[in-house]
Amino acid sequence: MNPQHQHEFKNGVLRGLAWVVLAFVLLLVLNFANSAVAAKPADRSDMLFPYYEVAEVLDSVAIHHHAKDTAVLRDQLEALSVATAQYCETDGKAQPAHMQQLQAQYAKAYLAWLELSAVVMGPMLDNNTVRQIDFRPLRLNLLERAIKKQPQGAQAMAMIGSPAKGFPALEYLLTQNNFKSGTPQCNYAHEVVLDIARTVAGLKWDDTQAQGAGMQLYFNQLVGATHNLAWERMEKPLLKNRDEADANAGHWPFSEFQLTEKAWAAQWQGIEHLLMVTGQTVPQADTQVIPLEAYLRGLGKIELADTLVAHSSAVDVAIRSNDITKPASVQQSVKALKVLKGFLESEVAKGLKVSIQFSSSDGD
Repeated sequence: MNPQHQHEFKNGVLRGLAWVVLAFVLLLVLNFANSAVAAKPADRSDMLFPYYEVAEVLDSVAIHHHAKDTAVLRDQLEALSVATAQYCETDGKAQPAHMQQLQAQYAKAYLAWLELSAVVMGPMLDNNTVRQIDFRPLRLNLLERAIKKQPQGAQAMAMIGSPAKGFPALEYLLTQNNFKSGTPQCNYAHEVVLDIARTVAGLKWDDTQAQGAGMQLYFNQLVGATHNLAWERMEKPLLKNRDEADANAGHWPFSEFQLTEKAWAAQWQGIEHLLMVTGQTVPQADTQVIPLEAYLRGLGKIELADTLVAHSSAVDVAIRSNDITKPASVQQSVKALKVLKGFLESEVAKGLKVSIQFSSSDGD
C-alpha cells in the first residue's frame, strides 16, 4: 500500500471511529434524558386549582369515591352469592375447581371491600359497618353455635353476633376440609354472604359526608387509615414473624388465599385516591374526587402539596414492591407509610389548622 493510500485509509478509520464515538455519546444523552423524564415528579405548575369549599371536598369523596366503590362491592357480592349458592347446591358433587372458583370470587369481593373501607366515613362510620362485617378476630365457638342454629333471613342473622359472621367467618369456612355442598356449614356461609350484601346495600352516600362531617374528622380518618395499614396490617405481623421460626408460612394477613400483597395494595389504593391527583387535569367537584393535594393547592399551600405528593409516591412505589418472602420490602413500605403519617400529623395538620385526634382506624 503506497503512502497516499495509507493516509486515506487512516483518515477513513479515524472518521469511522469518530462517528461511532459520536453515536455512543448521543445514545448516552438520549438515555439520560429519558431517565430524567421518567424520574421527574408530576408537574402541576401549569394547572390552576380553584379554591374548594370543605363541603365540595367531602361531597366529592362521598359520591365519586365511596359510592363508586360501594357499587363495585355490591356487584362482587352478588356474584359471590351466586357462586356460593351454586356450590352449596351441587348435592355433594362439587369438584376442587368449583371451590377454587368460589375462593377466587371471595377474593375479588374482599379486595373491593378493603378498598372501600380503607378510609371510613359517612354511613360506614355512623353504622359501624367495619365491625358489622369485618370483625376480627373471629370467635370460633360463636361461629360453631351459629352454624348449629342455621339462621335464615335478615332477622335471624341480626341475632348472630358480629364475631361469628361477616367476611372473617366466610374466609374461615372456605378453608376448611369439611366445607362441602349440602352441609350446615355451606348453608350458613350463603346466609353470611347475603347478610354482608344487605349491610353494604344499606350504605347511602348522597351528601352524607358533608352533613355533620368536617375537614377535621375527614383528615383524622385519613391519618388513621395510614396508621392502620402501616401498623395493624403490616408492621405488627412483620414483628411477630421475626419472633417465629418459620416467618413466611401462614403468618401474614390473608395468606390463606395468597392475598397478602394484593390486600395491602387494595387498602393503599383506597387511601391514595384521596391523597393525590391521579389525572392530568384539575379535578372538578361535580365529576371527580377532590383529593387532599388538590385542596391544599386551592388554598395556595403549594409546598405542602408537593411534599405530600412526594411522600405518597414513595409509599406507592414501596407498596408495589412488597414481597412477603422478602421482609425487608415490607419494612420499606412500613417506613414510607410512617413518614407519610408523620408529615400529615405535623405539617399538613398545621397547614389546615386541624388537631389530631383518635380515629376509627386506630388500634392497639
